Amino acid sequence: MRAPAAAKRHDGGSIMVASIGFIVICILAVGVVVDVTSVFIARRSLQAAVDSAALAGAQAIDLPTYYQQGAGEGIVLEAAQVRARVRAQLRSTPQVVLTRVQLDSEVVVVTARTTMRPPMSGWLTGLGAQTLTAQAGAQLMYRPG
Repeated sequence: MRAPAAAKRHDGGSIMVASIGFIVICILAVGVVVDVTSVFIARRSLQAAVDSAALAGAQAIDLPTYYQQGAGEGIVLEAAQVRARVRAQLRSTPQVVLTRVQLDSEVVVVTARTTMRPPMSGWLTGLGAQTLTAQAGAQLMYRPG
Protein backbone atom coordinates (compact mmCIF):
# COMPACT_ATOMS: atom_id res chain seq x y z
CA MET A 1 0.00 0.00 0.00
CA ARG A 2 2.86 2.38 0.45
CA ALA A 3 3.91 2.29 -3.19
CA PRO A 4 0.76 4.09 -4.46
CA ALA A 5 1.14 6.83 -1.81
CA ALA A 6 4.75 7.47 -2.84
CA ALA A 7 3.71 7.70 -6.49
CA LYS A 8 0.96 10.15 -5.57
CA ARG A 9 3.41 12.48 -3.84
CA HIS A 10 5.74 12.34 -6.82
CA ASP A 11 2.94 13.37 -9.24
CA GLY A 12 2.02 16.34 -7.06
CA GLY A 13 5.52 17.79 -7.33
CA SER A 14 5.66 17.44 -11.11
CA ILE A 15 2.32 19.17 -11.48
CA MET A 16 3.64 22.04 -9.36
CA VAL A 17 6.72 22.42 -11.60
CA ALA A 18 4.56 22.28 -14.74
CA SER A 19 2.19 24.87 -13.28
CA ILE A 20 5.03 27.24 -12.40
CA GLY A 21 6.48 26.82 -15.91
CA PHE A 22 3.11 27.56 -17.46
CA ILE A 23 2.69 30.68 -15.29
CA VAL A 24 6.14 31.94 -16.32
CA ILE A 25 5.31 31.41 -20.00
CA CYS A 26 2.01 33.28 -19.56
CA ILE A 27 3.75 36.21 -17.86
CA LEU A 28 6.33 36.40 -20.65
CA ALA A 29 3.55 36.30 -23.27
CA VAL A 30 1.74 39.15 -21.50
CA GLY A 31 5.01 41.11 -21.44
CA VAL A 32 5.48 40.66 -25.20
CA VAL A 33 1.90 41.77 -25.86
CA VAL A 34 2.34 44.85 -23.65
CA ASP A 35 5.59 45.80 -25.41
CA VAL A 36 4.21 45.33 -28.92
CA THR A 37 1.13 47.35 -28.00
CA SER A 38 3.17 50.19 -26.51
CA VAL A 39 5.39 50.37 -29.63
CA PHE A 40 2.29 50.34 -31.86
CA ILE A 41 0.65 53.17 -29.88
CA ALA A 42 3.86 55.24 -29.84
CA ARG A 43 4.28 54.76 -33.61
CA ARG A 44 0.66 55.71 -34.26
CA SER A 45 0.96 58.83 -32.08
CA LEU A 46 4.16 59.85 -33.85
CA GLN A 47 2.54 59.35 -37.26
CA ALA A 48 -0.48 61.44 -36.24
CA ALA A 49 1.80 64.26 -35.04
CA VAL A 50 3.84 64.20 -38.26
CA ASP A 51 0.67 64.08 -40.41
CA SER A 52 -0.77 67.13 -38.67
CA ALA A 53 2.54 68.99 -38.99
CA ALA A 54 2.70 68.27 -42.73
CA LEU A 55 -0.87 69.50 -43.18
CA ALA A 56 -0.12 72.64 -41.18
CA GLY A 57 2.95 73.25 -43.34
CA ALA A 58 0.97 72.79 -46.56
CA GLN A 59 -1.42 75.51 -45.42
CA ALA A 60 1.35 78.09 -44.99
CA ILE A 61 0.52 79.98 -48.17
CA ASP A 62 1.44 83.52 -49.16
CA LEU A 63 -1.60 85.25 -47.61
CA PRO A 64 -1.22 88.70 -49.25
CA THR A 65 -1.13 87.08 -52.70
CA TYR A 66 -4.06 84.87 -51.78
CA TYR A 67 -6.14 87.86 -50.69
CA GLN A 68 -5.28 89.80 -53.86
CA GLN A 69 -5.61 87.01 -56.45
CA GLY A 70 -7.72 84.37 -54.74
CA ALA A 71 -7.00 80.67 -54.85
CA GLY A 72 -5.11 79.71 -57.96
CA GLU A 73 -1.80 78.86 -59.54
CA GLY A 74 -0.09 82.04 -58.30
CA ILE A 75 -0.31 80.96 -54.68
CA VAL A 76 2.91 79.37 -53.44
CA LEU A 77 4.21 78.06 -50.17
CA GLU A 78 6.70 80.20 -48.31
CA ALA A 79 9.58 78.10 -46.98
CA ALA A 80 10.03 80.12 -43.77
CA GLN A 81 6.30 79.99 -43.03
CA VAL A 82 6.17 76.25 -43.74
CA ARG A 83 8.99 75.55 -41.29
CA ALA A 84 7.49 77.84 -38.66
CA ARG A 85 4.07 76.20 -38.96
CA VAL A 86 5.55 72.70 -38.77
CA ARG A 87 7.57 73.59 -35.66
CA ALA A 88 4.55 75.25 -34.03
CA GLN A 89 2.41 72.19 -34.71
CA LEU A 90 4.98 69.80 -33.25
CA ARG A 91 5.47 71.97 -30.17
CA SER A 92 2.33 70.39 -28.69
CA THR A 93 4.10 67.01 -28.63
CA PRO A 94 7.41 67.63 -26.84
CA GLN A 95 8.63 64.02 -27.13
CA VAL A 96 8.69 64.34 -30.94
CA VAL A 97 11.94 65.65 -32.46
CA LEU A 98 11.70 67.27 -35.89
CA THR A 99 14.30 65.75 -38.19
CA ARG A 100 13.61 67.35 -41.58
CA VAL A 101 11.19 69.62 -43.39
CA GLN A 102 11.41 69.40 -47.16
CA LEU A 103 9.52 71.74 -49.49
CA ASP A 104 9.23 71.01 -53.22
CA SER A 105 7.04 73.70 -54.82
CA GLU A 106 3.64 72.47 -53.56
CA VAL A 107 4.62 69.41 -51.50
CA VAL A 108 5.67 69.52 -47.85
CA VAL A 109 7.43 66.43 -46.45
CA VAL A 110 8.01 66.24 -42.70
CA THR A 111 10.22 63.67 -40.98
CA ALA A 112 10.37 63.31 -37.21
CA ARG A 113 11.46 60.82 -34.58
CA THR A 114 10.71 59.92 -31.02
CA THR A 115 12.31 57.67 -28.44
CA MET A 116 10.32 55.20 -26.40
CA ARG A 117 11.20 52.51 -23.92
CA PRO A 118 9.10 49.32 -24.02
CA PRO A 119 7.76 48.87 -20.50
CA MET A 120 8.36 45.13 -20.08
CA SER A 121 11.32 44.09 -22.22
CA GLY A 122 13.54 46.94 -21.07
CA TRP A 123 14.29 45.34 -17.71
CA LEU A 124 14.16 41.79 -19.06
CA THR A 125 16.46 42.05 -22.07
CA GLY A 126 18.26 45.33 -21.41
CA LEU A 127 17.48 46.61 -24.91
CA GLY A 128 16.76 50.08 -23.61
CA ALA A 129 15.11 52.84 -25.59
CA GLN A 130 13.91 52.38 -29.16
CA THR A 131 13.89 55.17 -31.76
CA LEU A 132 10.84 55.41 -33.99
CA THR A 133 10.80 57.51 -37.17
CA ALA A 134 7.83 58.68 -39.23
CA GLN A 135 7.43 60.68 -42.42
CA ALA A 136 4.37 62.38 -43.89
CA GLY A 137 3.68 64.59 -46.84
CA ALA A 138 0.97 67.04 -47.76
CA GLN A 139 0.33 68.85 -51.00
CA LEU A 140 -1.06 72.31 -51.69
CA MET A 141 -3.84 71.82 -54.25
CA TYR A 142 -6.56 74.02 -55.68
CA ARG A 143 -9.76 73.10 -57.38
CA PRO A 144 -10.57 75.16 -60.44
CA GLY A 145 -13.67 77.14 -59.94
